[in-house]
Amino acid sequence: MRFGRQAVSWGNGLIYTVMDIFNPFDPAAVDKEYKTGDDMLYGQLLRGNGDDVQSVMVFRRDADGDVEADQGSLAVKYHHMAPISEYDALLAQHYGDTLVGAGINYSIGGAVWRGDLAVTFTDHDTVASLVTSLSQSWTWGGSNVSGVAEYFYNGFGQSGGCYSPTCLAGNPDLVERVARGELFTLGQHYVALSAMIEVHPLFLLTPNLFLNVADPSALLQVVFQNDLQENLLLWSAIAIPVGADGTEFGGVASGLPELYLSAGPSASVQLVWYW
Repeated sequence: MRFGRQAVSWGNGLIYTVMDIFNPFDPAAVDKEYKTGDDMLYGQLLRGNGDDVQSVMVFRRDADGDVEADQGSLAVKYHHMAPISEYDALLAQHYGDTLVGAGINYSIGGAVWRGDLAVTFTDHDTVASLVTSLSQSWTWGGSNVSGVAEYFYNGFGQSGGCYSPTCLAGNPDLVERVARGELFTLGQHYVALSAMIEVHPLFLLTPNLFLNVADPSALLQVVFQNDLQENLLLWSAIAIPVGADGTEFGGVASGLPELYLSAGPSASVQLVWYW
Protein backbone atom coordinates (compact mmCIF):
# COMPACT_ATOMS: atom_id res chain seq x y z
CA MET A 1 0.00 0.00 0.00
CA ARG A 2 1.29 3.49 -0.87
CA PHE A 3 -0.22 6.88 -0.23
CA GLY A 4 0.88 10.15 -1.79
CA ARG A 5 1.81 11.64 -5.15
CA GLN A 6 2.64 8.79 -7.55
CA ALA A 7 2.23 7.66 -11.15
CA VAL A 8 0.38 4.60 -12.46
CA SER A 9 0.44 3.27 -16.03
CA TRP A 10 -2.09 0.65 -17.16
CA GLY A 11 -2.94 -0.99 -20.46
CA ASN A 12 -1.18 -2.56 -23.43
CA GLY A 13 -1.11 0.33 -25.89
CA LEU A 14 2.45 1.19 -26.89
CA ILE A 15 1.64 4.56 -28.49
CA TYR A 16 -2.05 5.27 -27.85
CA THR A 17 -3.74 4.26 -24.61
CA VAL A 18 -7.37 3.58 -23.72
CA MET A 19 -6.93 1.99 -20.28
CA ASP A 20 -4.22 4.35 -19.02
CA ILE A 21 -6.59 7.00 -17.64
CA PHE A 22 -4.17 8.53 -15.10
CA ASN A 23 -2.00 11.18 -16.81
CA PRO A 24 -1.14 9.28 -19.99
CA PHE A 25 1.72 10.43 -22.20
CA ASP A 26 1.15 12.36 -25.40
CA PRO A 27 1.74 9.79 -28.21
CA ALA A 28 4.30 12.18 -29.73
CA ALA A 29 6.15 12.83 -26.45
CA VAL A 30 9.90 12.33 -26.77
CA ASP A 31 10.86 12.16 -23.09
CA LYS A 32 8.77 9.52 -21.26
CA GLU A 33 11.10 8.96 -18.32
CA TYR A 34 9.06 11.16 -15.95
CA LYS A 35 5.29 10.92 -15.63
CA THR A 36 3.17 13.45 -13.76
CA GLY A 37 1.50 11.76 -10.80
CA ASP A 38 -1.72 12.10 -8.84
CA ASP A 39 -2.46 12.19 -5.14
CA MET A 40 -3.68 8.65 -4.60
CA LEU A 41 -3.99 5.61 -2.40
CA TYR A 42 -2.49 2.68 -4.29
CA GLY A 43 -2.53 -1.00 -3.41
CA GLN A 44 -1.22 -4.16 -5.06
CA LEU A 45 -1.79 -7.81 -4.16
CA LEU A 46 0.53 -10.39 -5.73
CA ARG A 47 -0.71 -13.95 -6.11
CA GLY A 48 1.40 -17.08 -6.13
CA ASN A 49 0.52 -17.94 -9.74
CA GLY A 50 1.91 -14.64 -11.07
CA ASP A 51 -1.44 -12.80 -11.19
CA ASP A 52 -1.87 -9.50 -9.39
CA VAL A 53 -4.63 -7.10 -8.38
CA GLN A 54 -4.04 -3.33 -8.36
CA SER A 55 -6.39 -0.75 -6.90
CA VAL A 56 -6.26 3.04 -7.07
CA MET A 57 -8.17 5.80 -5.31
CA VAL A 58 -7.35 9.28 -6.66
CA PHE A 59 -8.33 12.46 -4.84
CA ARG A 60 -8.97 15.69 -6.79
CA ARG A 61 -10.42 19.10 -6.06
CA ASP A 62 -13.17 20.92 -7.90
CA ALA A 63 -13.07 24.53 -9.12
CA ASP A 64 -13.81 25.73 -5.56
CA GLY A 65 -10.89 23.79 -4.09
CA ASP A 66 -13.05 21.14 -2.41
CA VAL A 67 -12.33 17.41 -2.66
CA GLU A 68 -15.35 15.92 -4.43
CA ALA A 69 -16.16 12.32 -5.37
CA ASP A 70 -17.19 13.23 -8.92
CA GLN A 71 -13.71 14.70 -9.49
CA GLY A 72 -11.87 11.63 -8.20
CA SER A 73 -11.22 8.11 -9.45
CA LEU A 74 -11.64 4.63 -8.01
CA ALA A 75 -10.27 1.77 -10.11
CA VAL A 76 -9.42 -1.93 -9.78
CA LYS A 77 -7.41 -3.92 -12.35
CA TYR A 78 -6.79 -7.65 -12.41
CA HIS A 79 -3.80 -8.99 -14.35
CA HIS A 80 -3.63 -12.68 -15.28
CA MET A 81 -0.47 -14.45 -16.45
CA ALA A 82 -0.70 -17.40 -18.86
CA PRO A 83 2.14 -19.38 -20.53
CA ILE A 84 2.26 -17.29 -23.76
CA SER A 85 -0.22 -14.53 -22.98
CA GLU A 86 -1.38 -11.99 -20.41
CA TYR A 87 -4.87 -10.64 -19.74
CA ASP A 88 -6.23 -7.54 -17.99
CA ALA A 89 -9.66 -6.66 -16.64
CA LEU A 90 -10.46 -3.12 -15.45
CA LEU A 91 -13.38 -1.61 -13.55
CA ALA A 92 -13.30 2.09 -12.66
CA GLN A 93 -15.34 5.08 -11.61
CA HIS A 94 -13.57 8.05 -13.17
CA TYR A 95 -14.79 11.65 -12.92
CA GLY A 96 -18.28 10.32 -12.26
CA ASP A 97 -18.26 7.97 -15.29
CA THR A 98 -18.19 4.18 -15.09
CA LEU A 99 -15.48 2.50 -17.19
CA VAL A 100 -14.91 -1.19 -17.90
CA GLY A 101 -11.96 -2.49 -19.87
CA ALA A 102 -10.23 -5.65 -21.05
CA GLY A 103 -6.75 -6.16 -22.45
CA ILE A 104 -4.57 -8.88 -23.96
CA ASN A 105 -0.88 -9.41 -24.64
CA TYR A 106 -0.26 -12.50 -26.81
CA SER A 107 2.89 -13.98 -28.33
CA ILE A 108 2.58 -14.92 -32.02
CA GLY A 109 5.80 -16.55 -33.17
CA GLY A 110 8.47 -13.91 -32.72
CA ALA A 111 5.95 -11.05 -32.65
CA VAL A 112 3.69 -9.73 -29.89
CA TRP A 113 0.05 -8.80 -30.40
CA ARG A 114 -1.42 -6.37 -27.88
CA GLY A 115 -4.85 -4.86 -27.49
CA ASP A 116 -7.17 -3.01 -25.13
CA LEU A 117 -10.91 -2.32 -25.26
CA ALA A 118 -12.47 0.25 -22.93
CA VAL A 119 -16.17 1.12 -22.62
CA THR A 120 -17.16 4.33 -20.82
CA PHE A 121 -20.69 5.04 -19.62
CA THR A 122 -21.06 8.83 -19.59
CA ASP A 123 -24.07 11.03 -18.86
CA HIS A 124 -24.53 11.49 -22.61
CA ASP A 125 -23.68 8.14 -24.20
CA THR A 126 -21.93 4.77 -24.02
CA VAL A 127 -18.54 5.08 -25.70
CA ALA A 128 -16.15 2.30 -26.75
CA SER A 129 -12.46 2.90 -27.57
CA LEU A 130 -9.94 0.39 -28.88
CA VAL A 131 -6.21 0.08 -29.42
CA THR A 132 -4.41 -2.88 -30.97
CA SER A 133 -0.83 -3.33 -32.16
CA LEU A 134 1.70 -5.78 -33.52
CA SER A 135 5.37 -5.44 -32.57
CA GLN A 136 8.42 -7.30 -33.81
CA SER A 137 12.21 -7.16 -33.49
CA TRP A 138 14.67 -8.14 -36.19
CA THR A 139 18.12 -7.46 -37.64
CA TRP A 140 18.41 -5.24 -40.73
CA GLY A 141 21.75 -4.53 -42.39
CA GLY A 142 23.61 -5.54 -39.24
CA SER A 143 21.50 -3.22 -37.06
CA ASN A 144 18.95 -4.23 -34.44
CA VAL A 145 15.45 -2.93 -35.24
CA SER A 146 12.30 -2.92 -33.12
CA GLY A 147 9.10 -1.95 -34.93
CA VAL A 148 5.43 -1.49 -34.05
CA ALA A 149 2.26 -0.89 -36.04
CA GLU A 150 -0.72 0.27 -34.00
CA TYR A 151 -4.36 1.10 -34.73
CA PHE A 152 -6.37 3.35 -32.40
CA TYR A 153 -10.10 3.94 -32.45
CA ASN A 154 -11.08 6.96 -30.36
CA GLY A 155 -14.75 6.54 -29.53
CA PHE A 156 -14.92 10.10 -28.22
CA GLY A 157 -13.53 11.57 -31.44
CA GLN A 158 -15.29 13.63 -34.09
CA SER A 159 -16.81 11.29 -36.66
CA GLY A 160 -17.28 13.90 -39.40
CA GLY A 161 -13.80 15.39 -39.29
CA CYS A 162 -15.04 18.84 -38.20
CA TYR A 163 -12.82 20.31 -35.46
CA SER A 164 -14.10 23.90 -35.41
CA PRO A 165 -15.14 25.40 -32.05
CA THR A 166 -18.80 25.04 -33.06
CA CYS A 167 -18.42 21.33 -33.86
CA LEU A 168 -16.37 20.62 -30.72
CA ALA A 169 -18.98 22.37 -28.57
CA GLY A 170 -21.36 19.58 -29.51
CA ASN A 171 -18.97 16.94 -28.16
CA PRO A 172 -18.43 17.84 -24.48
CA ASP A 173 -17.09 14.38 -23.57
CA LEU A 174 -14.18 14.83 -26.00
CA VAL A 175 -13.48 18.41 -24.92
CA GLU A 176 -13.40 17.43 -21.24
CA ARG A 177 -10.90 14.64 -21.82
CA VAL A 178 -8.64 16.77 -23.98
CA ALA A 179 -8.71 19.50 -21.30
CA ARG A 180 -7.87 16.95 -18.59
CA GLY A 181 -4.91 15.59 -20.59
CA GLU A 182 -6.44 12.14 -21.09
CA LEU A 183 -6.82 12.41 -24.88
CA PHE A 184 -4.54 14.04 -27.46
CA THR A 185 -6.55 13.32 -30.61
CA LEU A 186 -9.69 14.90 -32.10
CA GLY A 187 -10.64 12.31 -34.73
CA GLN A 188 -11.67 8.67 -34.49
CA HIS A 189 -9.33 6.50 -36.59
CA TYR A 190 -5.55 6.55 -36.26
CA VAL A 191 -2.62 4.41 -37.40
CA ALA A 192 0.83 4.79 -35.87
CA LEU A 193 4.06 3.30 -37.21
CA SER A 194 7.33 3.37 -35.28
CA ALA A 195 10.75 1.75 -35.63
CA MET A 196 13.72 2.03 -33.28
CA ILE A 197 16.93 1.44 -35.24
CA GLU A 198 20.20 0.80 -33.42
CA VAL A 199 22.56 2.54 -35.84
CA HIS A 200 25.28 2.13 -33.21
CA PRO A 201 25.08 0.76 -29.66
CA LEU A 202 25.31 4.39 -28.48
CA PHE A 203 23.06 5.94 -31.15
CA LEU A 204 19.36 5.16 -31.71
CA LEU A 205 17.25 6.48 -34.57
CA THR A 206 13.44 6.34 -34.21
CA PRO A 207 11.20 7.48 -37.07
CA ASN A 208 7.50 7.76 -36.16
CA LEU A 209 4.33 8.34 -38.17
CA PHE A 210 1.03 9.36 -36.56
CA LEU A 211 -1.75 9.23 -39.16
CA ASN A 212 -5.33 10.45 -38.87
CA VAL A 213 -6.85 8.06 -41.40
CA ALA A 214 -10.14 9.92 -41.91
CA ASP A 215 -8.70 13.39 -42.66
CA PRO A 216 -6.23 12.36 -43.95
CA SER A 217 -3.41 14.19 -42.15
CA ALA A 218 -0.29 13.10 -40.31
CA LEU A 219 2.58 14.01 -38.03
CA LEU A 220 6.04 12.87 -39.13
CA GLN A 221 8.59 12.65 -36.34
CA VAL A 222 12.21 11.52 -36.11
CA VAL A 223 13.86 11.08 -32.70
CA PHE A 224 17.62 10.76 -32.15
CA GLN A 225 19.11 9.35 -28.94
CA ASN A 226 22.85 9.59 -28.41
CA ASP A 227 24.72 8.25 -25.38
CA LEU A 228 27.52 10.81 -25.04
CA GLN A 229 29.07 9.14 -22.01
CA GLU A 230 28.10 6.97 -19.05
CA ASN A 231 25.80 9.52 -17.37
CA LEU A 232 25.09 11.91 -20.22
CA LEU A 233 22.36 11.46 -22.82
CA LEU A 234 21.43 13.70 -25.76
CA TRP A 235 17.90 13.60 -27.17
CA SER A 236 16.87 15.51 -30.28
CA ALA A 237 13.74 15.38 -32.42
CA ILE A 238 12.15 16.98 -35.45
CA ALA A 239 8.41 16.92 -36.19
CA ILE A 240 6.59 17.94 -39.35
CA PRO A 241 2.77 18.07 -39.58
CA VAL A 242 1.29 17.21 -42.97
CA GLY A 243 -2.26 17.94 -44.10
CA ALA A 244 -4.62 20.39 -45.73
CA ASP A 245 -6.30 23.29 -43.96
CA GLY A 246 -9.15 22.05 -41.79
CA THR A 247 -7.48 18.74 -40.96
CA GLU A 248 -6.20 17.83 -37.51
CA PHE A 249 -2.48 18.08 -38.27
CA GLY A 250 -2.74 20.49 -41.18
CA GLY A 251 -4.58 23.07 -39.07
CA VAL A 252 -8.01 23.00 -37.42
CA ALA A 253 -10.52 25.76 -38.13
CA SER A 254 -10.40 28.57 -35.57
CA GLY A 255 -13.90 29.88 -36.19
CA LEU A 256 -12.48 32.94 -37.95
CA PRO A 257 -12.37 33.14 -41.77
CA GLU A 258 -9.17 31.77 -43.33
CA LEU A 259 -7.50 31.27 -39.92
CA TYR A 260 -6.37 27.75 -38.95
CA LEU A 261 -4.60 26.52 -35.84
CA SER A 262 -1.63 24.18 -36.25
CA ALA A 263 1.49 23.34 -34.25
CA GLY A 264 3.73 23.74 -37.31
CA PRO A 265 7.16 22.14 -37.84
CA SER A 266 9.30 21.88 -34.72
CA ALA A 267 12.71 20.79 -33.49
CA SER A 268 13.91 20.09 -29.95
CA VAL A 269 17.15 19.20 -28.18
CA GLN A 270 17.42 17.85 -24.64
CA LEU A 271 20.56 17.09 -22.65
CA VAL A 272 20.04 14.65 -19.76
CA TRP A 273 22.52 14.19 -16.95
CA TYR A 274 22.14 11.35 -14.43
CA TRP A 275 23.75 11.37 -11.02
